[in-house]
Amino acid sequence: MDRVDLNLWWDSRDPMQADDARRLSRFVSGLPDFDPIYQSWLESPTTKKETVPVPLSEAEAKQLLIDNMARSDFDDRPPTPQYGSQIWGGHAGPAPYDFRKSSYADTRCSIGSFGQPAGITANRLLMRLSALRPTTGRPWRASELRPLMKFACGIWSPANMCAMFPFYTLHLPSVPNPLRPAHQRPLKPRIGWITYLPPNLAARAKYPAEVEVETLEDGAALVTLCEEPFEKNDVEGMARLHALEAALRPIQS
Repeated sequence: MDRVDLNLWWDSRDPMQADDARRLSRFVSGLPDFDPIYQSWLESPTTKKETVPVPLSEAEAKQLLIDNMARSDFDDRPPTPQYGSQIWGGHAGPAPYDFRKSSYADTRCSIGSFGQPAGITANRLLMRLSALRPTTGRPWRASELRPLMKFACGIWSPANMCAMFPFYTLHLPSVPNPLRPAHQRPLKPRIGWITYLPPNLAARAKYPAEVEVETLEDGAALVTLCEEPFEKNDVEGMARLHALEAALRPIQS
C-alpha cells in the first residue's frame, strides 16, 4: 500500500499580515493530538537531531523561520526572505523513537514566500503520512484523516489542499503552463482521495453520487472518494477518482 501525501498550497502573502510564526507554533504543537508520531521532528534515524521542538512556542517558531530562511546558491550570500523558509523533519513519536519503515512519516514546509508573480504557488506543506498509522497498526482511513485536514486548513488557510496517492501524482490532469511554455501544470484544485474545495468552488461543484461530501462551517467542502485507501490496480477506486475529475472539471482552472 502506498503512503498517502497530504498537500497544502497557498499564494504569496504580505509578511506583515501572514502571522507565520504563530501559525507554525499552533501547527507543530497541535499535530500530536492527531497521532503521537508527531511528538518528534528529527533530522535522521542516525543523528536523532531535533529539527523542530515539540511543543513549539511562537518565539521558537519565529527563530526557526529566521534560521531556515532561503538563501541564494551560495551559503555565504545573504538570505533571500522573499523565497520564505524551509523547515523539515521526520516523525518517529516520542523517545526512544519508532524508526520502522511502516511507521515513517515526514513533513516539509515552505513558508513565508511573498512577492512572487501571479500564478506561482509560493508556499506549500507536504505531509507524507506513515504507511501504517502507529496508533491503529493499519493504514489511515479517510474518517481519521479529515480531522487532521480540517486542523491544517484552519491554521494555514490554503488555496488548495488534497490527500493523494503517490502513484497518481504524475497523472494529474494538466494544462500548458503560460509561465513555462515547455511544461504542463496540474489543474487547480487538485483532485485526490480527499479533495478540499474552497467556498467559492464548493458552491458551484456538482458531485458523483458515490462520493462523500462534508461541508465545513465557512462553506468549503471536503470530498472523499471512499473510506479506505486504494491502489492503482483498484478498478472501483480509480473509477470513482475519474468520475470526480470529470464532475469537477468545469470549476478547475
